[in-house]
Formats: sequence, C-alpha cells, structure tokens
Amino acid sequence: MTLPECPLGAELLVTGLRLPAADAFRLNEMGIRLGTVAHVTQHAAFGGRVIAVAGSRYALDGGTAALIDVEPVTTLR
Repeated sequence: MTLPECPLGAELLVTGLRLPAADAFRLNEMGIRLGTVAHVTQHAAFGGRVIAVAGSRYALDGGTAALIDVEPVTTLR
C-alpha cells in the first residue's frame, strides 16, 4: 500500500521508498526511512499527506507520497 491510500490517524511502517536517490536521501535526513513508524495526521489536496515522525510533522506532496510504500502497524503484530 502507498501513503495516499492510508486513512487519517493510521499508524504505519515505512517499507519502501521508490524515489530518485536525491529525494530518498532528503527523506532519510528528515527521519523518513525504511523501518520508520509514522502517523498520518492530515490529508491534503491532490493526494498530499501530513505525517508525524519522531515528534516532527512533515507535509508531503501527492507525487512523493505515492512513491512511499507502507504497511499498517496493526497487521505486523
């Protein structure tokens, strides 16, 4: 599943970043990397999402969000 497919309030595990290397590097710098747990805090226009990671919130545009693969944490327990 991709980030835009997730419901508001979902707790997620980042399982894949299908982005160009420079974009993936920037997300890694911000703490959004494989194995990171994130919460969807807001849905934005055109598929964008606001996610909370380790006490910080990040707004991601729809194109970037669509290239982030996630799994709900509840299915992993």
